[in-house]
Amino acid sequence: MRVTVMKQRRTSNGANAVTRSHAPHQSVGSRSRLRARAALAAGVGISVVLGVGLPARAATPTAPRATAVVRVAQTTEAKISSLEKTVAATPQNGAAWRDLGGTYVRRAYETADPSYYPLADRSLARAASLLPDSPDVLALQAGLDLARHQFAAARALADRALAARPDGFAARVALIDAQIELGRYDAAATEVDRLLDLRPGVAALSRLSYLRQLNGDLLGAEAAMRQAAIAAPAGSLDRSVAQAYLGDLLLEKGNLDAAGRAYEAALAVTPTSSVAAMGQARVLAAKGRLTDAAAMLDRLTQRVPLPGALGLRSDVARAAKDPKANVAADQLVDASIALFRSNGAVVDAELAILLADRGPSSGAAAVAAARRAYAERRTIFTADAMAWALFVNGDAAAAERYAREAIATNPAVASVHWHAARVFAAIGKKAEAKTELQLALRNPWFSVSQHADLVAMADTLGVRS
Repeated sequence: MRVTVMKQRRTSNGANAVTRSHAPHQSVGSRSRLRARAALAAGVGISVVLGVGLPARAATPTAPRATAVVRVAQTTEAKISSLEKTVAATPQNGAAWRDLGGTYVRRAYETADPSYYPLADRSLARAASLLPDSPDVLALQAGLDLARHQFAAARALADRALAARPDGFAARVALIDAQIELGRYDAAATEVDRLLDLRPGVAALSRLSYLRQLNGDLLGAEAAMRQAAIAAPAGSLDRSVAQAYLGDLLLEKGNLDAAGRAYEAALAVTPTSSVAAMGQARVLAAKGRLTDAAAMLDRLTQRVPLPGALGLRSDVARAAKDPKANVAADQLVDASIALFRSNGAVVDAELAILLADRGPSSGAAAVAAARRAYAERRTIFTADAMAWALFVNGDAAAAERYAREAIATNPAVASVHWHAARVFAAIGKKAEAKTELQLALRNPWFSVSQHADLVAMADTLGVRS
């Protein structure tokens, strides 16, 4: 099943150059986000392995409501308890150690509790010693490294798993996610093509959607994510997550009502979905319902104190001119980041944006975090983090190079274009600033606290908002 796409590249003067390829579109996420879109929101990034039994970035709903989610969580806890007893009784049981490690990773996703990462690491290391070169163990270890944002390590493990089992589904999914997060978009596109040939279901379609978004094809991204939602079993976590990511895409198009419906559909199946809850809060804030958005985020962050959700709470507090709530959310962001770091997660790219959004007082710290992220991997989002951090810290001239790198594939991510617009305007490149601002205005609510600045800049440059 081959997918012909149009890939847009920026030329040196900012114009779009179009080339044809026989691989899927390239794109980047939490958060959002990636996700970056919600990819960042979950604290585990797009690295979650959709549809293969690991933490998911998934699709739409229609069946069980809150009770179903409670059963899922209880089942995971019960499974952990049972497997812990099994390995205690039979410590040479490699399969039990493997399953325990995978279940710890799953529980970390369900609870947003990174303290499960070391437990998973030790269990999978034990499984690897008992089952040398097992492709299943290697794929699970790759999934764990993805959750911790250790993408180079994840790629190496996925490669080893595929060498042992070339048709391994979970390993190929892990490899795609690692390639994307390392900025190897062409390689990821090739692997998505192979995954579509191997199993053209929710995992392949959701990643095709993400790559298309990163290449500026929002319509194609939406179409692929709708297909992913349909491909996922009714009432499943995969369908719920895919529906939440569909909401993110609709929000990038500026369609608040449609995005809200998608988030509601996701929450109908998985009421604990952090991606959908954050999306719904963004919709409420965009409609001027800041108090309701803050209340929703307070409920979410009391249950799962994710850095992305706490950062969004800060954004809403800044927009509402509530300094007390802003300071409290920022302090929780710092504590959450420290918790993830202490359990082996790499969160510099996320931290850089969160710090830069606080303003010049955090500019130097934002630049330091962005430099660490960019040194580790070159992606649209690490380049964007460098550009935004340098700009906020007062060095727009140095930021230009990174802003151009971030927009090179014309990603359909409004915040990236907004950051580039600010940089270009600051260095006197008005025409390019207007172009980027027009792209950012497609979704003028990516940051409710920066909305007024965006509108003001549009007025100054004569861009219709």
